[in-house]
Amino acid sequence: QEGIMERAGPLYQFTHNIIQKTIYENIPPGYCTILHKTIGESLLDSAENSETLYFLAVDQINIYCKDAVLSQEKRSQYMSTNTIAAKFALASSISERARCYIDMGMKMLAANRWTEQYHLCLGLYEMSASVSCFEGDISTMSRRLNEIMANVKSFEDSLTSSTLLAKLLAASSKYAEALSHCLPILSALGEEFPQDVRLPAVLNELLVIQTTLANITVDQVKLLPPMTDGPKLKAMKFLSMLLVYSIISKPMLLPLISCRMVRLMIEHGFCDDSIIGLVSAGWTLFTFTDEIQFSHRIMKVVESLVQERPNKNILYARSCGYIVALKTIVEPIQSVMCEFIDGYNSAMQAGDIETATLCRWSYCARSFYAGFPLVALSKQFVMCVQQSAKYQQNTPLYATMIHFRACIDLTGDAKPKDTAIQSYEEINRIGQRTNNRFFLYHNMLSQMDIHFWSRDYVEVVQLAEKLPPSQMKRVMEYIRFFYQGIASICLARQTHQPKWRAMGEEAATWMSRMKSVSNWNFENKSILLQAELHYLEGDLESAESAYKTSIKSAHKHRFIHEEALAYELYGIFCYENKMVDKGLKQLLLAVDKYRQWGAKKKVTEVRFLLELVDSADEIHN
Repeated sequence: QEGIMERAGPLYQFTHNIIQKTIYENIPPGYCTILHKTIGESLLDSAENSETLYFLAVDQINIYCKDAVLSQEKRSQYMSTNTIAAKFALASSISERARCYIDMGMKMLAANRWTEQYHLCLGLYEMSASVSCFEGDISTMSRRLNEIMANVKSFEDSLTSSTLLAKLLAASSKYAEALSHCLPILSALGEEFPQDVRLPAVLNELLVIQTTLANITVDQVKLLPPMTDGPKLKAMKFLSMLLVYSIISKPMLLPLISCRMVRLMIEHGFCDDSIIGLVSAGWTLFTFTDEIQFSHRIMKVVESLVQERPNKNILYARSCGYIVALKTIVEPIQSVMCEFIDGYNSAMQAGDIETATLCRWSYCARSFYAGFPLVALSKQFVMCVQQSAKYQQNTPLYATMIHFRACIDLTGDAKPKDTAIQSYEEINRIGQRTNNRFFLYHNMLSQMDIHFWSRDYVEVVQLAEKLPPSQMKRVMEYIRFFYQGIASICLARQTHQPKWRAMGEEAATWMSRMKSVSNWNFENKSILLQAELHYLEGDLESAESAYKTSIKSAHKHRFIHEEALAYELYGIFCYENKMVDKGLKQLLLAVDKYRQWGAKKKVTEVRFLLELVDSADEIHN
């Protein structure tokens, strides 16, 4: 009647916020805190299946708790309600809200918490470490885990913390330590692995995987019973973590892990981590054999399985990096790049910061090699560096810095002032100190980028020879062979040294095999290498035809940077074979394509080459 309140069915609200604020401020302080408690407890009684109502209830109780002197009974009661609210918030990936409830719950713990309130204390500390991991608060995460490990009463109770500790080590790029941490736990769960992995054992496991999964279908997997054995379920979780650590630190262990996960799935039933096991099996076949199409088929099965699982977002985030990386080899690369962003978004929603930042790095690095516009890509690199630094994820941080350097070099832009970029030498030292083969490989590859596009071909082949030997195939190995091939064939023409010719022929043969895997991704590269080989052999007619075909293929398949390169090499070929006018035309087209790519440094260099060609032609005439 006074116009202070409005009613809509069972709901009441103040007609204006100022009225509500005025009335609230005029409530006596002592009564006000009691009112918050009364409202909170009343809401709790009605909250049953409503998370929103539960959050509102606990928020009201926590306002009361800030200044109240609580009995031990009330402390335990409100600590439990905050613990439940934190679990709800974590399940909905609301980390900030979860942090508030966890912090309030921890404030209510007794001094002898690890004795009198062990299970509540363990749950709160584990959640605190988990949220700290999500927020990139490595310091708090480390303190929480250290206290848990110092007070935990059983092996079973230590497993969640052990999982988080492995993630903590990985976040600091200590993959060898993370590996060493997980192996004894797996041993205790009944899954032993040898310290020294020999090639015969690897080949045997590969054969087992190929035989077991030869005719795998989605329906076959769905017929498997659910895995119910507790220790095996826990072992599968640690095995799925171990995959990443082994790829970076101890690649020869990967086939053994993959085969073990497949065996556990066949013998003990299916679980969510079985999907990661199938992904690892597909990845293992790709990296250690020539069964690329078989690997791709396994990944397709995995994609279908993921879509039918209740927590498909989390599973997609965990498997995306491997699935999409393989797709960039087999399917048109431009059509699948957005899936890395999908993986990033799914991982962020699931609170998996490590996977999210790695997906974002994958998008940036592979976009560079796919010829995406460099100016827009530079902004993506900056965001990836900043986010990885924010969450203290060292592997994607340094990996992004590595490839960002090549991008900056080509655009000719200065390094962003607000984004620290480590030098190649600094990152190389980090890689050697932590035995991080991932860093060492990409650090070398990025240096090859810079020298290749600057036509410093001696540096390119020297770097190629320095690349650490590996018995496993890398997704970006085609870049190394492409650079190495173009550089070595050019050096063979200049020096007539057989070793450069042999290196060029090896690269051309390798790229020809990749062309059979994906004509879209590798045809233009293979034909350009063939053009250079024809030129080396003196078959000028075949060389010219191949240059033209490579240009058309690069244009058709939307590799603008490699279209520019083909124009540049064709232009040089024409000039060196006294077709100056035709050569000038090709070089001008190369300038235009490099400009569209955003490679201002290449535009400058090819223009300079144009001036030299033009001047030489005038002198000759």
